[in-house]
Amino acid sequence: MIQRTSHLTSYDLLKALALILMITDHVGHHFYPDEMWFRVLGRLCVPIWFFLIGYARTDAVSPKILLGGAIVTLSALVAGQYVFPLDILFTIALIRKTRHGCAIRTTQSPQNLRGWFLLLLFAAVPTGLLFEYGTLGIMFVLQGFIARNRAVLKERLKPWHTKLFAYSSVCFFGILQGVFMPSLTLAQVGVLFVGLFAISALLERFKAADYPALTRVLTRPGAFLIHIMGRRTLEIYVLHILIFRGVCMTLYPETYAFWGWRWMPPGLLSWLS
Repeated sequence: MIQRTSHLTSYDLLKALALILMITDHVGHHFYPDEMWFRVLGRLCVPIWFFLIGYARTDAVSPKILLGGAIVTLSALVAGQYVFPLDILFTIALIRKTRHGCAIRTTQSPQNLRGWFLLLLFAAVPTGLLFEYGTLGIMFVLQGFIARNRAVLKERLKPWHTKLFAYSSVCFFGILQGVFMPSLTLAQVGVLFVGLFAISALLERFKAADYPALTRVLTRPGAFLIHIMGRRTLEIYVLHILIFRGVCMTLYPETYAFWGWRWMPPGLLSWLS
């Protein structure tokens, strides 16, 4: 498999980009909650993570994903945070197990594609109360599946069908993020949508590739750093969450109270009332 090579790959570069954006988002969430630029830039990582699930050839769920989700959830309890929505690692595990059947049904015809888009759209908010990103994640997973199987699917789905699905998905994702992120300026809204459309265009062109020349240009330290970011994303995700929450318990004990966990953020609870 291409990811086993010592050279940098397109997977490494894409995951490194997603990881940088994700950590930017989490820096904002933990340390600068009122500065929305961190969140705007950080949310651009979400389509990438779910796209890669759809692009993968396997539906297997590694025990490490479930263990990582359990560790992150336990850290939320210890740090006085929320149980729901469940951590994104649980979303990833669930989607991986259901990915193949969902993707096959969705891509049978343009009518199926439209129908599933509407179903996922209307289910986004209620499922998002239970799992991070809910059925929004499935929209991006389907983009990855379509990108991987474009040659097979071209007999059933025209390019404009899949493009419309992809850009409608990021548009709806952007709208929902704008709703849940308070006080966005016009510039921030613009950057969010331009960024999401740029990410969608990048993912549409994604292919598995090996970059030996780039590996040599970056030299050993640079290539090693990207290798780590691209091939140890799960470990980095869990570790940085633990570190951030530990620091926040020291700096902001009134917000990150030891074992002062709650079921759900008040903002999400208001959607239920």
